[in-house]
Amino acid sequence: MNLDSTHLEEKAHTYEQNARISVPAYDTLFAMTQAYFRTHLGNQVSSLLVVGAGGGNELSAWGPSNPNWTFTGIDPSEEMLQIAQRKARQLSIESRVQLLHGTIDILSSTPSTFDAASCILVLHFIQDRQEKLKLLRNIHAQLKPGKPFVLACAYGERESDELQDRIKIWQSFFLDVGYKKAKVEDMGKVIMNISFISDQEIQELLQEAGFKHITRFFSSGLFAGWMSHA
Repeated sequence: MNLDSTHLEEKAHTYEQNARISVPAYDTLFAMTQAYFRTHLGNQVSSLLVVGAGGGNELSAWGPSNPNWTFTGIDPSEEMLQIAQRKARQLSIESRVQLLHGTIDILSSTPSTFDAASCILVLHFIQDRQEKLKLLRNIHAQLKPGKPFVLACAYGERESDELQDRIKIWQSFFLDVGYKKAKVEDMGKVIMNISFISDQEIQELLQEAGFKHITRFFSSGLFAGWMSHA
């Protein structure tokens, strides 16, 4: 599917706008992840695996300022991958970017390939716990031993008052930028269709997948980020 540049630009703008409303300090999450990776990778040539690369925001955040990094991005959405590819061209980093349509299962079975990996705003779209664990295990298998991994996703106890209060704040952000109340109320119902699990459960999944030194380093609204090592 080839989309014209105007459609891609509009789609990219809408995606980024909604992401920044949904995740206050969205850009800070990427900056903190970059700092974590840089701490462990230094200036050496490094290969990064980006799970859920559609949209290309990881490429925008990390590509231009890290010329020794190469990126392999995977996403099941062909349309979103086209947006990422367009960004890579605009940033003149296309030679350092490989984008693959599908899931992590399409990667070579050769393990321990990558120097770092990220999975940002993906895990909460997977409902089944075993499928979440499978994804994390597959990411772990692709990383060289001891290399850094960042996971960011929605979290919380589904039926808790604490989560309901955070959802109200999340809705308020959309109201503040001009979304209609009825639409925001509908969005609140839709958000409950994603998979909310607790911080503890997420850390347990990471441990089961083989990751170590797990630390929650980011929290903003409905979302949080964890850093760990393969």
